[in-house]
Amino acid sequence: MNKELLHTKLVREIIAQIASGAYSDGARLPAERKLCRQYNLSRGTIRQAFCDLEKLGIIRIKAGSGAYVQKVSQKKLPTNFLPQDFANVTFSDIIFARKAIETAAITLACKNIDARQMQQLEDLIHKMELSKENLLDFFKYDMDFHQVIIQASNNMPLITAFVSIAEYHKYSQVFSSVHEDEVDFAVSYHKKMLSALKERDIKNAAKAINKHLDHTEQISQIIKQSEIST
Repeated sequence: MNKELLHTKLVREIIAQIASGAYSDGARLPAERKLCRQYNLSRGTIRQAFCDLEKLGIIRIKAGSGAYVQKVSQKKLPTNFLPQDFANVTFSDIIFARKAIETAAITLACKNIDARQMQQLEDLIHKMELSKENLLDFFKYDMDFHQVIIQASNNMPLITAFVSIAEYHKYSQVFSSVHEDEVDFAVSYHKKMLSALKERDIKNAAKAINKHLDHTEQISQIIKQSEIST
């Protein structure tokens, strides 16, 4: 098992614990030394995991103090588009908005997507497959894939709407990927979307994106139930 895999697994574990309520907003995570003993990992692996979590906006590292769970209200959101009370936004709200935007976009993309954009999608799926053990890269390529489809719709209101929920998308993306096999599910759904786009098959394209988002919502419901039971 390589170092990258180890720190990625720790990222998933900490995300899962935060999502389940084990660490509340603003809580201080255990010290590096304690985590080393708890997970039998090196301090370098712990620090790499903390670095990734900070880049994802999940924790904030304070020099000389430790790592703290980032309060949702402190997330940098595009306030020109989004409501201030982010804490009251549910996973279902995010998925509902994504379905409205992305189903319409992929339907239009079936008619408007060009060869260059199709190749971009092919390349992004390949990059996703190569980065399954690196959540930061995987999330980026995942987001880029959806962005290409939105752009391929050639519909400016849809493009603007997608930009306005970009931070929500990232938030749902992180917390729906706490299980290792979720990246495999994500890749398979993206392949189905690409296949439908190649065939210019509007019905199957819409079906693929909706199944993808339905699965994401199911994962969020599992997380929600774990929060209630703790």
